[in-house]
Amino acid sequence: MAKKEREGSKKTRKIRLVTAVAIAIIILLLGLGIAFNFADLGVKVNNTLASLPGVGSFFKPVEEAKSPEQLQREELEKAKRLMEQERANLDELASSLASWELQLKAKEEDLEKQKEAVEDLQQRLEARARSVEELVTYYENMDAADAVEILSNISDNQLVITILRNMKERKCSEILAAMDPKKAARLMEIMSAQ
Repeated sequence: MAKKEREGSKKTRKIRLVTAVAIAIIILLLGLGIAFNFADLGVKVNNTLASLPGVGSFFKPVEEAKSPEQLQREELEKAKRLMEQERANLDELASSLASWELQLKAKEEDLEKQKEAVEDLQQRLEARARSVEELVTYYENMDAADAVEILSNISDNQLVITILRNMKERKCSEILAAMDPKKAARLMEIMSAQ
């Protein structure tokens, strides 16, 4: 019986040895397959190990090799995203440009209105200046007493002052001397304040 036990233990040892050698060969082949990435075996095993709890912290997932079609598709998608981004940028610029154009048109219209208002004011001022020049000519050609009588009845002191300022000094002095002293003093006071 001892012989049978020895033979049984020898068989068990042989089986264990063959199993250990087989496991070692399998591990060696797997290691070589992983190291040389034979048939993407390295990537697949690495990703499998990375997904296992505990062991996964030692392995980082690796992307599998992509086919030329996949690479081309990715390049096309990247180009499409860039084009969409550029289109969005162009749309934003077009919107800004349209807004600036509207603002510019509004400013142009405002400037045109201001120009028209200035031109209108200039025409009115020129007409008033011509009118004042005519009045000055009339009053300068009048006798001082007649001019005083008319100027004293004008309620707009500013108009009277404008007429007097545009007259020759000598005629202006004659008219002021012939005027009521209070009215002449008030006009002189206003003239000196301006």
